[in-house]
Amino acid sequence: MAKMTATAEPAPPALPTFEGTGNRIVLALIGLMLAFAGAGVGGALLLRPAPGHGAFAAPQAYAAPAPAVYAALPTLILTLNDGRRLQELRLRAVLEFDPQTPLETVTPHLPRIAEAISRRLLEADPAELRGAGGPVYVKDALRHVANKAMRPLKLRQVLIQDMLLR
Repeated sequence: MAKMTATAEPAPPALPTFEGTGNRIVLALIGLMLAFAGAGVGGALLLRPAPGHGAFAAPQAYAAPAPAVYAALPTLILTLNDGRRLQELRLRAVLEFDPQTPLETVTPHLPRIAEAISRRLLEADPAELRGAGGPVYVKDALRHVANKAMRPLKLRQVLIQDMLLR
């Protein structure tokens, strides 16, 4: 009989062992974090605002705009007819002009403007003057009449102080 000999199986290859691997990874991560922190600090130093000692010109002080010239129209009290009943309109308005416009050149035109706007509002339907559209209608009419009456002078804005329709 043949003799059986036990053959030894080859041993699996041994895995390489690194004894300081864990410490090396930790040190590499710490070094990487320090590099990122250094880059962040360097970027912040480069992007910080410049010092205020002569790097930029001092901001210029702007002069406040000159106050506008205001001319108050006389109070207008009109009786409007809508076909069924009479309604009273009480209107106080102020015209605003550029600061370069002298008030003395505007005041002679005010009675003419008041008369023209009275005629224009007498022709208007009282329903047009009700609600939120009423002041807009009056402002547009006043602007048109004032610009027509004072041709070389330019009206900046129409301000309504009081408007009552009853």
